[in-house]
Amino acid sequence: MGLFSLINLLMLLLSRKDNDVFLSFSHHDIGKNFGDHLYKDLNSSGIRTLRDNGGIYAGQKSDIKKAIQESRISVVVFSKGYASSTKCLDQLVHIMDARDKTGLLVLPVFYNVDPSEVRKQKRVCLKKHLLKHEKSFHKEMARVKSWRDALKEAADLAGMVLQQDSNKQKKEKERA
Repeated sequence: MGLFSLINLLMLLLSRKDNDVFLSFSHHDIGKNFGDHLYKDLNSSGIRTLRDNGGIYAGQKSDIKKAIQESRISVVVFSKGYASSTKCLDQLVHIMDARDKTGLLVLPVFYNVDPSEVRKQKRVCLKKHLLKHEKSFHKEMARVKSWRDALKEAADLAGMVLQQDSNKQKKEKERA
């Protein structure tokens, strides 16, 4: 299933104009390519899409939490660098909390990562990011645990797996 299938699926799920999609992705990791294109394409398709880009909600946690709670759907794009961002991980905790409390529909998109890698948290880059957070937030281990739990819970949901740039990845593996 590709990007256009995702957009069509969201259009089917959203029957009224006042429904929103909250989009969570790592700006550092995929912001200039997939994330920004998805955001633009969703809005161009008439789907009001919200995200934290430091401008829409001024980066305040309460505003992000409110945007998530008021959305009907949240699309979470897991990438290799998603877990490096504490902002993304905090968003994910809010998203999964809203799923439980308000019935927010959560659609995970696994962009060049496998759902089992997110679920098990054993892939080198994901494990490295989480271990770094454990060291940085050693006095807030409950927060780190909430991130780990949210990653596992989201990875257990039905979602989309998108493997992009497979030719580029094959060439890099051949060179190594």
